[in-house]
Amino acid sequence: MQTTPLCGYLDREEKSCLQTLENAYAALRTSWHGEWVGLPLLLQECIRYLGIENKEVSLPAAQMLKAAERVAQEIEASFANDMFLIEPPYHNRLHFADAITTVSVQIAIQSHLKQDFNAEWSACALLSCIAHDFGHNGRINQFESELEKYAVKLLQPILDECGVVGLWRDWTEKCILQSDFALVQKNHEAVKDTIFEWDLKWLVVFLNESDVMASASTNFGLAMGEALASEWEKIDDVAHKMIATPEGRKGFLKMIEFSSPASKELGIQAAIDKEMLAIP
Repeated sequence: MQTTPLCGYLDREEKSCLQTLENAYAALRTSWHGEWVGLPLLLQECIRYLGIENKEVSLPAAQMLKAAERVAQEIEASFANDMFLIEPPYHNRLHFADAITTVSVQIAIQSHLKQDFNAEWSACALLSCIAHDFGHNGRINQFESELEKYAVKLLQPILDECGVVGLWRDWTEKCILQSDFALVQKNHEAVKDTIFEWDLKWLVVFLNESDVMASASTNFGLAMGEALASEWEKIDDVAHKMIATPEGRKGFLKMIEFSSPASKELGIQAAIDKEMLAIP
């Protein structure tokens, strides 16, 4: 397998999980603003980081990973020749890369905490993550899960092609539909006071957390807020005037939630609390 040239990307030798993630975000941005290595390669690096390529996985896991690779290829191909004119300022390939990177670190942490690795659940998480904003055009939902339903529609032929059926197909599609930001609080409430299991409810929470983790980062969140403001300005959404301001940043940090054992191990909430104290 080809190794990514990105320095510091998903380094298993780094003892701090939060630093692993921050280093990975930095490496992604170095590539994004220089020579982009591409989503297919980054997905393979996430698979390597989790050690899935060294395991004899079940047929469903292999099929989901194949589907994830196909999605990565399609997203990359759709934007590769016209990055700046067509690709949304926020919901772009960098966002997809952040999401699959984050969920990979989350899975690694959770597997360590649980002393158990579930290859099928992990493959489903990677597939859901790479496909959750499939076909996103920089607009916002006019009704519940509008863009997410479109992503599922685009994904279905790939699931057919790769043989993803049954429970895992159902979970993948439901997970993507539940990634609508308006549903996130309800998703966290669904796992409140429950023990982590490799089930659909926690799969949804992992996707919700990985969707916003980079935006929650003290080091990279401000730039992502500016990117989202630019994206919303293009569609004349009035919220673009507020989102990148200190008040908007504080409002965002108050709104997001991290409830998984993996996110608590990362210490992301403590970092958020510290940043909020520093905002005027």
